Amino acid sequence: MRIMFVTNLYPPVVLGGYELACANVARGLAGRGHTVQVLTTWCHLPRLADEPAWVHRDLDLHWHIPLKSHNPTVDQRDLHSAVCSSYANTLHLLDSLRAFRPDVVYVWNLLGIGGAAMLDLLNYVEVPWVLHLMDRVPLDIATNTPAAVLGLFNAQGSALYARARIISMSQHLLDEIEMVSGITFPQGADIVPGSADVSEALPHEPYLRDGIARFVTAGAVSSHKGIDLILQASVRLKAQGLRFSVDIFGDGELPRYIDMARTLQVDDRLHFLGPRPQADLLRLYAAYDAFLFPTWEREPFGFAPVEAAGCGTPPIMTRNCGASERLVDDVHCIKIERSASALADAMGRVATNTLDLARIGRAGQRLVLSDLSFTRCLERIESALQAHGKGAWRHEAADDPALPLLAFLKHNLSVRLRFG
Repeated sequence: MRIMFVTNLYPPVVLGGYELACANVARGLAGRGHTVQVLTTWCHLPRLADEPAWVHRDLDLHWHIPLKSHNPTVDQRDLHSAVCSSYANTLHLLDSLRAFRPDVVYVWNLLGIGGAAMLDLLNYVEVPWVLHLMDRVPLDIATNTPAAVLGLFNAQGSALYARARIISMSQHLLDEIEMVSGITFPQGADIVPGSADVSEALPHEPYLRDGIARFVTAGAVSSHKGIDLILQASVRLKAQGLRFSVDIFGDGELPRYIDMARTLQVDDRLHFLGPRPQADLLRLYAAYDAFLFPTWEREPFGFAPVEAAGCGTPPIMTRNCGASERLVDDVHCIKIERSASALADAMGRVATNTLDLARIGRAGQRLVLSDLSFTRCLERIESALQAHGKGAWRHEAADDPALPLLAFLKHNLSVRLRFG
């Protein structure tokens, strides 16, 4: 098959699991013999040495900009370009459709590149397309665009997704999108959970070596991932005289949390170690007793706890986050209510050796090596793409010399409707 990926960010520019998963799936499908093209945004970081020639960084990015203008009008125009319409990006997509002639377009995160207009173009030429949801992209497009403007792109309600096949990380994510926005997906959705390739992981070391509980977490260093709760729970464990340490891998609000740890007098127990490549983390997890994941309840899934479980390191995780659909409490993980007291209680059970960590670790490894393995999930993705990519699409519509003019008209009308 000829598969065109469309995504806002692509490694080495990453925010988290969404971008890393996109790259892993693209490489995986290319490795299975498919002809792949990735259409994404520019990269301000040094390119990866092994970046394939089929990665095309032609799109502009109107989101994830560190410094805002503080001018409300300018910021609203940026938001419009990010979620609704960026004419240059719509033209790049059209040019790519004409040149590459994909069997299927595989859409990932569209925030920042003018998602509504791009999906409207795909629908207009009737190319088969699949949307991979690892966050609430349709909800963010709908809630940040006025209804009249959505109508211009045939994007009111669920209409924009009537032709799409959906792959979602969890039912939890689909339910959130429908509950908040009312958007449903007429062709249904395939649930393909977060996965892990732990083939390079090391054998797990003995648990509680020297009587010390070694905790780890990895990801965005921010409040929604539960870093505040980890600090507060650590204060409680230290007050109880328990022997433990917490290694925190990732980037984000590091200065704030380093200062907070010092103020709370747990800086001798918590170590902020910065970001590490995914492959390095998979080798490091073997040295830890539990993975801390007190994330917010609306977490769509979460790759990190699955990766840790696959390495034999039991996750301590929020009871109702997306990954909880796949991991069973006291079998593959320890589930908690999202509070400092609940987290401290679970960490205390680890530190006092009242949990059978070896049993939970083995069960987690078995689950990841079977149902949550990257190979198995890639096969399910490939099947969905093949099933949906059989339909013919209107090449003649894409080649119509007047189509850029139609896209130009829609873009400018959207700006006029929104800003007068």
